[in-house]
Amino acid sequence: MTLKKLSLDLELGQEILVGKNNERAKITKIEYHEKTGVVSLNTTRGPRTALTFKLCPDHESSSSAADKYR
Repeated sequence: MTLKKLSLDLELGQEILVGKNNERAKITKIEYHEKTGVVSLNTTRGPRTALTFKLCPDHESSSSAADKYR
């Protein structure tokens, strides 16, 4: 599938999942490097480049695990 638009909202303190074991980490710093166009994230589990992580599921939106299948 080819995307025509991608919006990415990241903020300091946001929790993301990183690594092979999907460990939780908080974003502590966001940097944009103009020469390379790379977005770097400093997290509590070490530095990462943007889009090399998973977003945490939003637990507030569903009241139970069964709701996601309804």
